[in-house]
Amino acid sequence: MQHLSFQELFPHILFADFLRYFLVTGTAYLVFWVVFFKRWRHRIIQRKSPEVKKMWLEFRYSMSTVLIFALIGFGILSMKNAGYTLIYDNFAEYGGWWFIVSLALMLLLHDAWFYWTHRLMHHPKIFRHVHLVHHRSINPSPWAAYSFHPIEAVIEAGIYLLIVFTIPAHGLALFIFLVYMITRNVLGHLGIEFLPKGFLNNRWLNWHTTTTHHDLHHKHFNHNFGLYFTWWDRWFGTEDPKYRETFEEVTSREKVSEKPIPARVLKILVGAILLTNVAYAQSPVGTWTTFDEDKGTPRSIVQIEEKSSLLEGKIVSLYLQPCEPPDPVCSKCSGEQKDAKIVGMRFLWGFKKVDDKWTAGYILDPGNGTTYRSNICLENADTLKVRGYWGVFWRTQTWKRVK
Repeated sequence: MQHLSFQELFPHILFADFLRYFLVTGTAYLVFWVVFFKRWRHRIIQRKSPEVKKMWLEFRYSMSTVLIFALIGFGILSMKNAGYTLIYDNFAEYGGWWFIVSLALMLLLHDAWFYWTHRLMHHPKIFRHVHLVHHRSINPSPWAAYSFHPIEAVIEAGIYLLIVFTIPAHGLALFIFLVYMITRNVLGHLGIEFLPKGFLNNRWLNWHTTTTHHDLHHKHFNHNFGLYFTWWDRWFGTEDPKYRETFEEVTSREKVSEKPIPARVLKILVGAILLTNVAYAQSPVGTWTTFDEDKGTPRSIVQIEEKSSLLEGKIVSLYLQPCEPPDPVCSKCSGEQKDAKIVGMRFLWGFKKVDDKWTAGYILDPGNGTTYRSNICLENADTLKVRGYWGVFWRTQTWKRVK
C-alpha cells in the first residue's frame, strides 16, 4: 500500500471516510426517525422534527468534511509509511494492556481537545466565520454530525494529528476510536433521547454526555461544550443549569399508545366513539393558519377547497416580517409560478382521500421554490398535520383552523 500513488490510494480513503459517516448516520436516522419512529416520537427533545431542507444542508457540509478528513487521513498514512508517526503494526510490540490504555488516552485527549477548541470557536470574533455553519442546526438531526465549515473540519481533524504524534497506537485501536467517535457524534445529534430515565442518577454513568446534553447546546448555544464526558463543563461552570431538569422531563414523558385502549365504562366508550366519528367526519376544507417552524409565530393564512374529489389550496395572506417586501413573489419557483405573487398562489394540489387521510398530493414551499410529495391528516377538527417528503426525508407542520 505504501507504494500506491495519491491517485490510486486517496479514492479508497475517501470512500472509507464516507462509509464511516453515512453508515452510522444513516442507520441512526433510519432506526429512530423512520422504522421505529412511533416508538420514540415521545422522546423527541425539542418536540418537532428536523426540517428537510436543513438536513440536506447538513449532508452537503458533511460531504466537504469527509473530503477534508480523507485528505488529512492520506497525509497521516503517508507520514506513517515514512516513519514519522507513533502508529505501530505489531500487536506484540506494546501488548494487550497498552492497547486498552491507548484507547482510553485517545478518548480523554479528544474530549479535552473538543471542549477547548469548541469554546474557542464560540468566541464572538470566530463564531460567525467558522462555527455558525454547525449551529444553523438549532434542532439537529443525525446528519449534522459532520456539518462543519471547512475551517472547523480542519480543527476537528487536528485531534488525529495530535494522537498519532503523542500516543503509540495500533492501527486497530485507531479504527475503534474513529468508529466510536462518529457513533457518539451521531447520537449527540440524534434529536431523540434514547437513554433510560434514571441515567443521570447513576454515579457510574452520569459523567457521560447524553443526546439531551448536546441538543441543549444547539438550542441555547452557550452551555454544554463537552463531547464524551461532562467533566469539563462541570469543572468550568459551563453545564446548562436546566440540563438535568430537561433530561428528566424528556425521559418521563408518557409513550403514545399505538393501540386503542378498551373502555371500562359505557359512557367513556360511547364518548370516544362519538369523538372519533366527529374527527373522521371533518374535512381539511376551510381556512387555516400556518406557522414558522422555528419561532412558532403565524406565517400565512391558506384556503383549502375540494375540486373533483381532490384537495387544492391557495395562499390568502401573509404575516410579513419588517424586512420582507409588501407583496413578495416566488423568485425561486420554476415554470408558470416563476416570479408569481405568493398571495393568491396555488401551492397545494392533488390530494385524494384514503381512509382518514388525504394522500399522494403535492405542496410547494414558496420560500425555496421546492415542491414536495405530501400527505394531510386531521389530528382533530381544528388541527391539521401536513407532512412533506423529499426522498427518505420528511418534515411535518401543524396548521390551525381559522374560526
